[in-house]
Amino acid sequence: MATDAMIKTLVLFIPLIIQGTIIAGEPLDTRRSDLRLSLGKISQTKSGYLTVVGPKERAVRTSGKHSKALLRFRYRGPSEKTAPLDSGAVVRQIGLKMRAMNTCNLMYVMWRIKPTEEIYIAIKRNPGKTTYKACRANGYIVLGRVPLKPLGITAATQKTHRLGASVTETAGRYAGEVTIDGRRIWSSKIDAKLISNINGPVGIRSDNGSFIFKLFVSDSGSSSK
Repeated sequence: MATDAMIKTLVLFIPLIIQGTIIAGEPLDTRRSDLRLSLGKISQTKSGYLTVVGPKERAVRTSGKHSKALLRFRYRGPSEKTAPLDSGAVVRQIGLKMRAMNTCNLMYVMWRIKPTEEIYIAIKRNPGKTTYKACRANGYIVLGRVPLKPLGITAATQKTHRLGASVTETAGRYAGEVTIDGRRIWSSKIDAKLISNINGPVGIRSDNGSFIFKLFVSDSGSSSK
């Protein structure tokens, strides 16, 4: 009888392994092979950590539309080369792409280290455009900026930090939340007109810095890898 019960358990569990399903919001670690790179270079250490050395890296997960993401990272210093933004500003940062439909339509949650250390939250919205050439740096709608100095938080000391972000929807109403090291530093309702038709995988972005990191994704329910 015990053997029969064990077989039934295995039969139920094997499909979960095959489909890469995670249960009830369990964080899913992102490997280098899980990322589609559009700019720069991302490497993976033997221990499974991801690394970038700049000046620009852009990537998204190859599948899944997860509502929660956690970036556990350590800043290792400026990149050897510097690449300004389209505005001409030199920004040193790392952060999360949320609901990344494409490079023109997504939400950013960025930890900016230079010139001013802050968390920058924005939606980039360019309906009908899908390539950087088509939208460039247009369509940004800033949702929030949180200065970190008043909170006594800095990445400049090269200690490990955790940047968390979530976008949730309940009955057509959207809300966003950002945490640092488990501490909520920003939360807000998000106008459905800005985000309801923008959806896609979680991703990573960095500019002008050297970082080592882990990227985890999850949902309130199960999701497939």
